[in-house]
Amino acid sequence: MGTNDKTGQSEQPDAGEPAGGGSTRREQAARARDAGERWLAQLQEMIEEASKTAGPVLRDVAAKAAELAAVAAENAGPVAHKAADVTEHVGDRLAVRSKDLAADLRKAAEAARAQAAADAAAQDPNKGDAQKG
Repeated sequence: MGTNDKTGQSEQPDAGEPAGGGSTRREQAARARDAGERWLAQLQEMIEEASKTAGPVLRDVAAKAAELAAVAAENAGPVAHKAADVTEHVGDRLAVRSKDLAADLRKAAEAARAQAAADAAAQDPNKGDAQKG
């Protein structure tokens, strides 16, 4: 039998005394199970109440989001039209400038080829005659 060295008392309860200060392990387990079942029932009630109130709230949020999307679409329309007009105007100006630049580059390339041919003919007069005939 195990004894406590300081007091001389036994570490285990007497045969007639229940463990845990007056209640058996079965009683403690039953109380814990009952408490768990009460908590679970309360939690289930809370979930049901939240689901009842969440549906209408979510519908309100979705309706507000749809309203905001409609306002954004209405406001975006004129801005998109203005951007398209500006883009068209800038695109037209860019096209004209690009055509002018292409014409200038072609003229410069033709002039460079003509100058190269003239320089080559000046250095070798026979070569220029061979190309003509």
